[in-house]
Amino acid sequence: MKNFVLVTTILLMSSSSSGCLGLEGDESPETTNQLQTELLLNHLQMKGTHNSYHIEPVFSPTREYMYTHEPLGIQASQQGVRQFEIDVWWDVREGLRVYHNQYDSGTTCPKFEDCLSDLLDWSQENSDHHTIFIWIEPKDWPEQATDITTTVELSNLLSLIEEEIDQFWPREKMVTPDDVRGQRGSLKEAVSNDGWPSVQSSRGKAIFILLATGQMRDLYVAQHPGLSGALMFTLSEESSEEAAIFSFADPVGDGEEISRLVNEGYIVRSRADSGGDEADNNDKTRLEAALSSGAHSISTDYPAQVEGFDYWVEIPNGTPSRCNPISSPAWCSSLELEDLQ
Repeated sequence: MKNFVLVTTILLMSSSSSGCLGLEGDESPETTNQLQTELLLNHLQMKGTHNSYHIEPVFSPTREYMYTHEPLGIQASQQGVRQFEIDVWWDVREGLRVYHNQYDSGTTCPKFEDCLSDLLDWSQENSDHHTIFIWIEPKDWPEQATDITTTVELSNLLSLIEEEIDQFWPREKMVTPDDVRGQRGSLKEAVSNDGWPSVQSSRGKAIFILLATGQMRDLYVAQHPGLSGALMFTLSEESSEEAAIFSFADPVGDGEEISRLVNEGYIVRSRADSGGDEADNNDKTRLEAALSSGAHSISTDYPAQVEGFDYWVEIPNGTPSRCNPISSPAWCSSLELEDLQ
């Protein structure tokens, strides 16, 4: 009897200690969940579209313009797109217009407010979506050729863009630089030390990013030093206090730099294709490089299958986005990011 008690005690102690030490496999889901931290916005990898409003012109002067996107709400609801790019021009008669250029002016949302309203309608109907990223590229004819921003200053384009975002997108549905900065002295310091807001706390929201560098970006930062009070993030140098989000079009040549920045906690956008070359040749080299680099959003002209092409972009095992292969924790599940099915 004593031997039985002794053996039983040893077995119970062994079972208990091995469970605590994880020697018999993974801990129970309850224990594991207690150890998990929250998923953050930089733990995502999502599909995006380039020139998200674009409609192919009847007579295209170049292969580059020969693609057509569905309306923004359809991209979000049916194609799993979570990153959008909108080109904005100022028109003296009609305000803020959306199109590519004078030779390529087809658009699903002619006015900036139309684009915002289209996405907002979808967002309000699907409030559990993870944060979407809306890249805004201000356009100006002199700036296109010479980087002179005279007409941008005269038209007050950047302020007009900010005003329409504020007017047509509710503040409670935004994640702004101030939200990320918190009590830190700079955005860069906050990203490096505190990280990004959680996926859960940011559901149903949007991040706006000014897609501009050089003088155009500097004008915006001058209006919002340190991006204090700004509604948009910027593409700023890593050494600047505004550093938070980056864009690299070539994930093949810049793959190591993308991965480094992702590891540092920054958010990075890249592109899977450009000019139709990848679609014409069903070449997924750039796509695979972007996916493996850890780029958070991967922009494409082909977010869904198109008749006559074998090429289009999907996020592998995405629902529609997936856990970032570089930055997300091992326990991350895409269904925890978003599952609107």
